[in-house]
Amino acid sequence: MTAQTDSLQQKTPRKRDYYFDNVKFFLIMLVVLGHTYRPLIDESPIIKGVYLSIYTLHMPLFILVSGYFAKNFNKEGQNKKLITTVLVPYFIFEILYSFYDHLIYRTDSLEFTILEPYWIMWFLFSLFFWRLMLPFFVNLKYPLLIALALSIAIGYIDDADSFLSLSRTIAFFPFFLLGFYLKREHFERLFSPTKRVIGIIGGVLLFLMMYGLEFHSSIDLDFRRWLYFVFPYEDLNHPEWYAGMIRLGFIGLALVASALFLAVIPRGKTFVSELGSRSLYVYLLHGFFIKFYDALDVDDKFAGPTLYIVATIAAIGLTFFLSSRWVQNLFRPLVQPKMDWIFHKQEQRKLNKAAY
Repeated sequence: MTAQTDSLQQKTPRKRDYYFDNVKFFLIMLVVLGHTYRPLIDESPIIKGVYLSIYTLHMPLFILVSGYFAKNFNKEGQNKKLITTVLVPYFIFEILYSFYDHLIYRTDSLEFTILEPYWIMWFLFSLFFWRLMLPFFVNLKYPLLIALALSIAIGYIDDADSFLSLSRTIAFFPFFLLGFYLKREHFERLFSPTKRVIGIIGGVLLFLMMYGLEFHSSIDLDFRRWLYFVFPYEDLNHPEWYAGMIRLGFIGLALVASALFLAVIPRGKTFVSELGSRSLYVYLLHGFFIKFYDALDVDDKFAGPTLYIVATIAAIGLTFFLSSRWVQNLFRPLVQPKMDWIFHKQEQRKLNKAAY
């Protein structure tokens, strides 16, 4: 799902880091599972507990990994790569989803919301701005602290929500910036059998904690909406001055949960490593399936454990299918369009020579 890395790793022959391919595959599987479970969370407390656990870490960690692969942002040709691998696919799929939404839900009119990213499209829109923001922040004296302060402060602004994906762009930026500063050896500190066991146990405890807080706690928080990092504090019924500390707590929880997840992921080449390199395809395409599934209102027609099991298997199967080379070959013109014609020939030669 890291748009630029997915695109360029397909073209540039180099030794792959299979660990991060594995990370991306299992993360994108969590994304698909989370969206599949969304219509079911009011039907089953266990499903909602799993859903909240997924949302605790999947986007923060994806964003952190995206920042980790942004270290070459200042090399020649990177801005043009940013346009061709992030901005252009954003426009393509923003338009496609607008048409699809109109078709599936039979809306009265067709609406294009280019400046208010449609559902999952916020990630590409924000990724574009994170890459633009990066050169400015790396020149600051305390970039991470400033990014964290802005992440907390944006929640106090009532009008900062979906327009330009401003709220998520600012709120999630600390994860992107932290990923940029992390080195391979930081991840290697999680590589040990003991820490893998801790990661597994920690994942179980994370679910139990989210389940307990949601259903057996007097804490007055709508955990699901807090985990989206998009709503102003007032919309979350917490206009108090200390509401930013609640967001800070969720940021800390996301980092802990991410570490637990990273400790469990296999380090070497596995049967999903190649699939993980195509996570952007899964991200951009799975929404068409999820919206169709949502429009069927299956949660109103069927209920019970059978539905939850079938939905889970279908989500996992969809992840494998959309990660396939067949899907990549078919949809490459949309996900990784060739944009040579948009640049001057001299500039294009520089783009092609620029190392990533």
